[in-house]
Amino acid sequence: MSTLLVIQAYSKDKNAHLDRLNQHFITSYQQAHPKDRIISHDLSKDDTPILNSQMLMALRKKQHQKPLSSFEQKLLCEHDDWLNDFMLADKYLFVAPIQQQFLPAELKQYLDLIISSLAELSPHKKALHLQATNRTYHRSLKYFWDTYRHKHNLGNKYLQKLLSFHGLKNFTTLHIEGLANCCTSCDLSLKHCQKQLTKIANAF
Repeated sequence: MSTLLVIQAYSKDKNAHLDRLNQHFITSYQQAHPKDRIISHDLSKDDTPILNSQMLMALRKKQHQKPLSSFEQKLLCEHDDWLNDFMLADKYLFVAPIQQQFLPAELKQYLDLIISSLAELSPHKKALHLQATNRTYHRSLKYFWDTYRHKHNLGNKYLQKLLSFHGLKNFTTLHIEGLANCCTSCDLSLKHCQKQLTKIANAF
């Protein structure tokens, strides 16, 4: 039995299409792997513990086995809850981890929190990066589209390198554009992406 950790780094209210694709993948995954466990963290709503000076001091005291205040114990309990979920999982779904060409603050904060105590991930773990945007481009804007695509790829490479440094190297990216096109085009894009997600979920 495996555990899938779904990390949502976007607001559902702002991207209905992406939420639809996310739910499609989870449904397909549940059908393909009925015995697996699914854990979900919505970083836009959940109160992610912050890796600030107080948290770092508590972690340092714990490492050197020094006495902790009640406040520091509470901080470490919150940290351990999030860390345990991450370590328990052997499959990860990162939903929209790239926004405005960079990692959103909530995801960067989450990864900092996890990696601060992470030694190395098991080599068998794997991740899927699902990205969908409603941007549309005209031929005359090809230069700007190429520039955007290049910057998005930089953000994606940063996320992959960050996780691969800790052993998570089996990383798949599915990126879909043009969800704000006319209804027919948008529906075709969604159906195509859903087919791909079903195939990925079956083999994930």
